[in-house]
Amino acid sequence: MKKVTIMLTACMCAGMFIFSSCHSKKDLVVVTEEAPVVSDQMGVVPVTVEVAKTTGKQMQVQEKELVKALAIFNAEEVDGDTIVTVDLVPDLKNDKLQAIKLGLNDSVLFKINSAELSPKADSVLSIVAANMVNFPETDATIIGYTSHTGPQAFNQELSVKRAQSVMKYLANNGVKASRMEAMGKGWNDPVASNKTLAGRALNRRVEIYITVGQQMIQKAAKK
Repeated sequence: MKKVTIMLTACMCAGMFIFSSCHSKKDLVVVTEEAPVVSDQMGVVPVTVEVAKTTGKQMQVQEKELVKALAIFNAEEVDGDTIVTVDLVPDLKNDKLQAIKLGLNDSVLFKINSAELSPKADSVLSIVAANMVNFPETDATIIGYTSHTGPQAFNQELSVKRAQSVMKYLANNGVKASRMEAMGKGWNDPVASNKTLAGRALNRRVEIYITVGQQMIQKAAKK
């Protein structure tokens, strides 16, 4: 049995993917450096090297605050699984930018086959909500996953509902809904084998990507 750990890494891997409106692996699109930039008329500015550096430093500050706050979450043994992970990763939509990836194990969020948040979820999500309120220039993409058991359609719907439950909790605790989006990936993108109980438990998860918002990019571009 492992203790709960808060993992902190800094990885800037290239070649990340973004999610299309469909939720299958076949629909993933590679982001290239030649990706077009939306017009300034829509409030979007190019991400230059300097903008990436400035926003990256701000994201590192937010991540450190999140890790520090989550450290008070008591390390309990839950089926030998890591409950909470926090990592710095490339942004899903623009790999020049940094994002905070928060991984939440299913054991702290939901009961099996349920999208209703457990009492334990409040301990973690209240901290995430407070962090996002304190850093209002970031956004969040919330992605739900399931294990590879039961019908695919059921799992897809369940993964969406779970992501929406997390988003609703954050919205009810001060995070503006306009800063967030929720999606489900069903049993796609497993992080462990679905042939074991332990592996399926790891695959039943929610990931929150806290990303640089346009307001932060605009301010960084003016410096």
